[in-house]
Amino acid sequence: MRQTTKQIAKLKSPLRLRFIATGESLHHADKICKRPARSGAMLVLVAIMMVGFMMTIALSVDIAQMHLTKTELRTATDAASKAAATTLAETMSHDQAIKRGQEIAAANSVNNEPLQLSASDFKFGNATLSETGKFEFQQDMQPYNTVQVTGRRSEQARSGAVPLFFGGLTGVDFFETESTAAATYIERDVVLVVDRSGSMYGSKFSDLISAIMTFTETLEETPVEEHVGLASYAEYASTDVSLTPNLNRINQGVGSLNLGGWTSVSRGMKAGNQIMQGGRNAKFVERTMIVMTDGRHNRGPNPERITRRLHENGITIHTITFGPDADRSRMAGIARLGGGRHYHADNGIQLEEIYREIALTLSTIMTQ
Repeated sequence: MRQTTKQIAKLKSPLRLRFIATGESLHHADKICKRPARSGAMLVLVAIMMVGFMMTIALSVDIAQMHLTKTELRTATDAASKAAATTLAETMSHDQAIKRGQEIAAANSVNNEPLQLSASDFKFGNATLSETGKFEFQQDMQPYNTVQVTGRRSEQARSGAVPLFFGGLTGVDFFETESTAAATYIERDVVLVVDRSGSMYGSKFSDLISAIMTFTETLEETPVEEHVGLASYAEYASTDVSLTPNLNRINQGVGSLNLGGWTSVSRGMKAGNQIMQGGRNAKFVERTMIVMTDGRHNRGPNPERITRRLHENGITIHTITFGPDADRSRMAGIARLGGGRHYHADNGIQLEEIYREIALTLSTIMTQ
């Protein structure tokens, strides 16, 4: 194929010369010569897409960090307020309540750092149950029964704001958040359900008497007036002491129990419920049952079925197992069904500490 001088003058690449020499179309050569330009444009597009992809990943990581920080801050603030309220109930000292709240807050990590609280983060007041069923907090109102705590991760807070992993890419270097929690110690009706089966003979029963005395003495030291009742069980159960603010009657009731027989946890719980139904209006008090055993349920109805019914009626059930032969697994399951906690004691000293711990935490709940 002939090529004009004008066409030859337009040649700017060895590739076009090759096409002329072989007689191929210049139009086809031009199409081939233009391909590198299209490839370059695609590389630019891929680069832009990669930048967008990396920005999306960075944003996702930072958002996940924000959510985790909020959750950790809420947990730490809740723990601080509950610890402060418990200490306030125990000592009636604002300073000691603040100190304890700060200690517990610092024991909780928020974004891998201890939460530091200032004294100004603690507010004291009174919370009462309204007709709507919610607690209403009024700061500085006496008698003090509530501690409200505000946990912060901000520039002005002691712990500072939270640095984000990819702040340099997103243009937001720090994240600020806060959480407020209030814990209130309130009046409760409490029924102790204790095991008086044959396996409780000897030192175990002496340990139980001492532990119950520790429980009542601890309650006497709090500003809240708890009403406590006593039920006991072996193969069959009995209602030994009705709900009363006179806690010395509980000590006397435990000391006069007669031991012997098999073990029916469910019948003990039913007897405890009989006592509970004779208590104060459930709208104005929290109702708690503490079930203790050193053995295994082997008589009477299924205790899990009784637990479900009691919890549906607003009773929180804690369980305590004592000694190596106690059915820890089953009693832990009963506590879960009852919305409470399970405790285990290997000896009398641990049993006393458990009853003391329960007494201190009984009258404190989260209200905000």
